Amino acid sequence: MSEETESVANRLWRDRAQLREQERNEIQARLRIAEEKIAILMAENDRLASENARLRALNNPDAGSAQTETELQMEALKGALMSLIARPADSLNS
Repeated sequence: MSEETESVANRLWRDRAQLREQERNEIQARLRIAEEKIAILMAENDRLASENARLRALNNPDAGSAQTETELQMEALKGALMSLIARPADSLNS
């Protein structure tokens, strides 16, 4: 190969390497942007989940106490019913 041919081949190789490097840099930049967008969306998702939980708590503030109150009422009703069931058996013996 002549010196001129080698010089041309070297320039072509260098140009191709430079193009690949530019493509790689552009892809890395797009990847960074995508990662930033994902981080923003995840933060927004967390904020919305917190806001959703807060609004649910405002909508039904006594959910826990209402359930406890219902359970207490059911126990009282059960006790009253049990006493009514037991009463006729006692009155038969008297």
